Amino acid sequence: MKIAPELPIREKDMNDSDLRSALELLKAGRDSDAFQFLLLSSNNGNPSAQYILGILYATGNGVKEDFKMAVEYFTKAAEQDIPEAQNDLGMCYYDGTGTKQNYMLANYWFGRAVKLGNAEAQLRLGNMYMAGCGIEKSPEKAVELFEKSAQGGNVDAQYNTAVAYETGDGVPQDLKKAAFWYEAAAKQGDKDSKRKLKALKKLL
Repeated sequence: MKIAPELPIREKDMNDSDLRSALELLKAGRDSDAFQFLLLSSNNGNPSAQYILGILYATGNGVKEDFKMAVEYFTKAAEQDIPEAQNDLGMCYYDGTGTKQNYMLANYWFGRAVKLGNAEAQLRLGNMYMAGCGIEKSPEKAVELFEKSAQGGNVDAQYNTAVAYETGDGVPQDLKKAAFWYEAAAKQGDKDSKRKLKALKKLL
């Protein structure tokens, strides 16, 4: 599994030769060999390496799958403001994967990732506000987060934003805006959005 091209790497972290060696090995599909270089880089405090180690442990690439270790490395990277690690750590606490389920900590880590503009975390935190899950229910805050995430290209957030505007849940009802976001999600291949858009166009 060649995962390196999709990995978010902080530019300044690339000054680390161990991380660069690890990335080359990952690109070649040599995850087990990359693991050793990632450990060296992580032990020197490189947050990008720590995040990648978390991914390897979570996916079982190059090392035995171990969600507890994934959480450990996600935490190290999250504490150094890697937003993707913060989002993934939030998901671990939300689902109880590799750690005890804790909605308060899920909210905390999603919130930190949101401040750094992470679209996935915006969606996740929005879902928590919409459901009142471990946080005071607020459809208004939920839709605000959904729309930010939607603007960042997140297809699920685009769908959620469209539903909110169609139903008037958390925002004033606006069928044109609903159609806009259904269309955005439909262009990304979302089947539910295509169906909803088709029905909505009959009303406009």
